[in-house]
Amino acid sequence: MLTAIAGLIVGFIAVAKNAHKGRAIIGIVLSALTLVLAVIGFTWFVNNFQECFNLPTQSEAQQCVERKLGVNVESPSP
Repeated sequence: MLTAIAGLIVGFIAVAKNAHKGRAIIGIVLSALTLVLAVIGFTWFVNNFQECFNLPTQSEAQQCVERKLGVNVESPSP
Protein backbone atom coordinates (compact mmCIF):
# COMPACT_ATOMS: atom_id res chain seq x y z
CA MET A 1 0.00 0.00 0.00
CA LEU A 2 2.85 2.38 0.73
CA THR A 3 4.19 1.93 -2.78
CA ALA A 4 0.76 2.68 -4.24
CA ILE A 5 0.48 5.85 -2.16
CA ALA A 6 3.95 6.92 -3.29
CA GLY A 7 2.94 6.15 -6.88
CA LEU A 8 -0.11 8.37 -6.57
CA ILE A 9 1.95 11.24 -5.18
CA VAL A 10 4.64 10.96 -7.86
CA GLY A 11 1.98 10.59 -10.55
CA PHE A 12 0.14 13.72 -9.48
CA ILE A 13 3.42 15.66 -9.32
CA ALA A 14 4.31 14.50 -12.85
CA VAL A 15 0.89 15.52 -14.18
CA ALA A 16 1.22 18.93 -12.51
CA LYS A 17 4.63 19.44 -14.14
CA ASN A 18 3.44 18.06 -17.52
CA ALA A 19 6.34 15.58 -17.47
CA HIS A 20 5.56 12.27 -19.22
CA LYS A 21 1.86 12.90 -18.75
CA GLY A 22 0.73 9.61 -20.31
CA ARG A 23 2.94 7.52 -18.06
CA ALA A 24 1.91 9.60 -15.06
CA ILE A 25 -1.79 8.97 -15.71
CA ILE A 26 -1.21 5.25 -16.15
CA GLY A 27 0.75 5.24 -12.88
CA ILE A 28 -2.04 7.06 -11.08
CA VAL A 29 -4.64 4.59 -12.39
CA LEU A 30 -2.56 1.55 -11.44
CA SER A 31 -1.75 2.97 -8.01
CA ALA A 32 -5.42 3.73 -7.36
CA LEU A 33 -6.38 0.23 -8.50
CA THR A 34 -3.77 -1.25 -6.17
CA LEU A 35 -5.16 0.72 -3.23
CA VAL A 36 -8.73 -0.37 -4.01
CA LEU A 37 -7.69 -4.04 -4.25
CA ALA A 38 -5.71 -3.74 -0.99
CA VAL A 39 -8.73 -2.33 0.84
CA ILE A 40 -10.96 -5.08 -0.57
CA GLY A 41 -8.44 -7.76 0.42
CA PHE A 42 -7.99 -6.35 3.91
CA THR A 43 -11.76 -6.13 4.42
CA TRP A 44 -12.22 -9.72 3.23
CA PHE A 45 -9.44 -10.93 5.54
CA VAL A 46 -10.85 -9.14 8.60
CA ASN A 47 -14.40 -10.34 7.92
CA ASN A 48 -13.35 -13.96 7.47
CA PHE A 49 -10.73 -14.30 10.21
CA GLN A 50 -11.89 -11.87 12.90
CA GLU A 51 -12.76 -14.61 15.38
CA CYS A 52 -9.24 -16.05 15.05
CA PHE A 53 -7.67 -12.79 16.25
CA ASN A 54 -8.98 -13.11 19.81
CA LEU A 55 -7.74 -16.62 20.60
CA PRO A 56 -5.32 -16.85 23.54
CA THR A 57 -2.39 -18.61 21.85
CA GLN A 58 -0.75 -18.36 18.47
CA SER A 59 -1.17 -22.07 17.81
CA GLU A 60 -4.94 -21.82 18.37
CA ALA A 61 -5.10 -18.79 16.08
CA GLN A 62 -3.10 -20.65 13.43
CA GLN A 63 -5.37 -23.68 13.68
CA CYS A 64 -8.42 -21.40 13.35
CA VAL A 65 -7.01 -19.79 10.18
CA GLU A 66 -6.07 -23.19 8.72
CA ARG A 67 -9.56 -24.52 9.49
CA LYS A 68 -11.20 -21.54 7.79
CA LEU A 69 -8.93 -21.92 4.74
CA GLY A 70 -9.58 -25.65 4.60
CA VAL A 71 -5.90 -26.53 5.02
CA ASN A 72 -5.05 -29.91 6.55
CA VAL A 73 -1.66 -29.65 8.17
CA GLU A 74 -0.68 -32.70 10.15
CA SER A 75 1.82 -32.33 12.94
CA PRO A 76 5.00 -34.35 12.40
CA SER A 77 5.29 -37.70 14.17
CA PRO A 78 8.15 -38.11 16.69
